[in-house]
Parts: sequence; structure tokens; C-alpha cells
Amino acid sequence: MQGVKRPSFGSFSEIAEFYPAFPPYSRRLLQVLVDQVKHLTGSPVFGDIGAGTGAIAYTLADMGLAGYAIEPESQMVAVGQRRSPTYPAISWINAPGENTTLADESLDWVCYSLSFHLTNAAEALRESMRILRPRGFFTITHVLADLETDPFQLEIENLIRDMAPALRRSRTALIGQMGTYEALLNQYPGLGNCIFLATSQAIPMSEERYVNYWRGRHDIPSQVSSELWNSILQMIGETFRRRQPVNLRFRSAAWHAQRV
Repeated sequence: MQGVKRPSFGSFSEIAEFYPAFPPYSRRLLQVLVDQVKHLTGSPVFGDIGAGTGAIAYTLADMGLAGYAIEPESQMVAVGQRRSPTYPAISWINAPGENTTLADESLDWVCYSLSFHLTNAAEALRESMRILRPRGFFTITHVLADLETDPFQLEIENLIRDMAPALRRSRTALIGQMGTYEALLNQYPGLGNCIFLATSQAIPMSEERYVNYWRGRHDIPSQVSSELWNSILQMIGETFRRRQPVNLRFRSAAWHAQRV
């Protein structure tokens, strides 16, 4: 009997259904960015690149902006488009950040939402400069579990490490890259004045949503057997029921630069 094919590290098509369970980006942080962009124009057009299922794109639409959700994974687009009828200001494009298919100087704001680290950075920046209007803004955003202030989520991480000691976590490499973003954007030709913003917020989550949030990970199931992955998910659910956390803390961060 043929075994179940293990998903690939960095592949998101198998987990698209679970992406809506991910925590929202801080509305407070996004409002600071929106206010800056609106100094450029009262009706900015944005591109949320690596949009996933539209977490930032739909939030920005709720805040009165119009733009594009640009996502290379067709299954992510399919899940994200389910909300499209409610958000006519958002247009979906199935394309990578390195080749968005958008016209030259068509956007006031390019925003990478937890996706820039998955691109070829040089090509992604070159494409962003092509589609940005003069004085437009370029932003890299992330939202991650705040392991420094949330003992419950730190406990979950430690329990996973006990169950699978050899895991290569995507978070580790991502945090390393995050430390390079400010210098990268300040030194890139045509960009500058980079600011860094971050905030931690408490988000209520049910057990079902939290387990689905973990189901939306690509790194762990790509490295362990399906049996071990199911055991990890079961452990997460059981630990949640035992601890009954009221809120879980997530940290939103943004590196925000302007075309000069």
C-alpha cells in the first residue's frame, strides 16, 4: 500500500483551508501605516503581495482602501476569493511577487504580508520599484506568536521540540532574516527612510481555531510522518483544553520604507 505523500517544505497549497484561522495583524499597527500612506494620496491603491487568503487585503478594505491581493498559490487564491463578493474593492491576482503582472507605477503602496522571505529578494524589490508610483511606500509585515510574553505558546513550542527534536523550524530562519530588513530597505537604491513598528496584542482563540492555526503550518508536516504530525496536533488540543488560555499573544511587526 502506497503511503501518503508528505507535503513539501514551503508548500502552502495543502494548508490553504486553515489559513483563515491565523491571527489578525494588529489593527493599530496597520492604522499607523495607512495614515502615513494617506499623506501621499487620500485614496491610495495598495498591493498585498503574498496575500495568502487575504488577511491584510481585507482588513485594509475594511479601513476604506482599495487594491490587489497578489498570491502565487492558486489554492490560497481560491480560499481567499470566497470573501470577494463582500469586498468589491479587492481584486485577486494569481502571480508571484517577482512578476505581479501589474502596470508600471500603478500602486501607492506595496505590502508583503509574511511572505517576503519566500521570494527572491532582489527580484521582488526590483518588481516593487517598477509598480510603485513616485513617493510610494514599501512595507514588509509579519505576525508571529509572541513567545516572550506568552508562556502557553512557549510551552507548546517546547512540547513539540520534545516530540520532534530534529525539526528545522521556519520561524528560526525567518527571525534571522527579520534582523536584516531595516538595513536592506534603507540601502536599496530608490528606497529609504525605513521605520520599524511592532506591537504585541492578546487575541481570544477557541481550541478549534488554535489547532487549525497549527494545521496551517508547512514546516512541521513536511519533516515528520503523518502519524507524528497527528500526535502533535492532538497534544496541542489536549494542552489547550487542560490550560484553557483566555487569550493568546501575537506580535505584529512592520518595516516601512518610502520610494525616494
